Amino acid sequence: MQRLKDKIKLYKFYNHYCDAIACALGEFVSLDEDNIAFENALTEDEIACLIDYAVVKNKLAGVGKVNLKVPHFSQGVRSLEKFGLEGCEIVSAKNFASMPANALVGGRVILDIESLLEYNQELLSAISDFSARADVPLCISVGSKLEEVGKIVNLFKLSPVETLESFGFLDRQCFIYGLNYIDKDDQKLLKDYDKLCVFSPQQDGEKGRGAINLYNFIYNRLKFGFSSGQCYNIDMLLEGRLAKFNTNNLMHSSDLVSEEALIQALSFEEGEELTLPLLDEQRLEVLFAKKVELEEVENELLSKVKQIAKKIKENF
Repeated sequence: MQRLKDKIKLYKFYNHYCDAIACALGEFVSLDEDNIAFENALTEDEIACLIDYAVVKNKLAGVGKVNLKVPHFSQGVRSLEKFGLEGCEIVSAKNFASMPANALVGGRVILDIESLLEYNQELLSAISDFSARADVPLCISVGSKLEEVGKIVNLFKLSPVETLESFGFLDRQCFIYGLNYIDKDDQKLLKDYDKLCVFSPQQDGEKGRGAINLYNFIYNRLKFGFSSGQCYNIDMLLEGRLAKFNTNNLMHSSDLVSEEALIQALSFEEGEELTLPLLDEQRLEVLFAKKVELEEVENELLSKVKQIAKKIKENF
């Protein structure tokens, strides 16, 4: 939020990538991103409960639009519509051929290429062709680990972003996720194609990955946004300020990333503009009435989520 002389302006944030299951369960269960077999043991109702909980947590955090990573096709849109939140569901691109084409075209679905190393060249070409025909957006993760970058170069004989270009992905509607270890040449290539770059500073910090340095992205005028990734704590202002702190610290400067640049990258749209003082009871009622109602829903879902977490701990 931004404070003016006698007014306060609220913003609705854009969470570009939120893993619904990790968001719901991460506080209670230690989740291994390489082993999510427990998802197959959960019922449809349990999965729906976890997704609902993730959506409510986003809404309570002031998020107006969220792209929600869900295990299976059609699970996320139902919850977004239920709670009146803008955004799309993100589903693995590995199963794109089995998804109903009529539901994908013009729908609220983003296909997720979790890592170029998990897909063979034939499948990557097929996904790129499908995305062009059906106009389905893509989320492509590259450069989150230094080891991954080296393996991509060895496998494709190209840098990560050059590899995306070679498959035609940069001509598609897509955003690029990760980017901790993308060099300046790859950044400039992303600029040439006007691609959106998405960062998850909290998740990267928790996993011990390289700190995001926004300097070259700002200098080269790339578009970038933020996401909560696999974090269970949704705090979009913290995501932006972590990136700002990391950048200013790495570059030994205190003003390379402005608050205005952060708000622009974090925002989905402007919300209400309220006059001060905020102690006026009527204004407080308007501002927080819906939040109190949502908190009641959150508490109801929380008890169910704890039961699901207990089930997972006992069986996995």
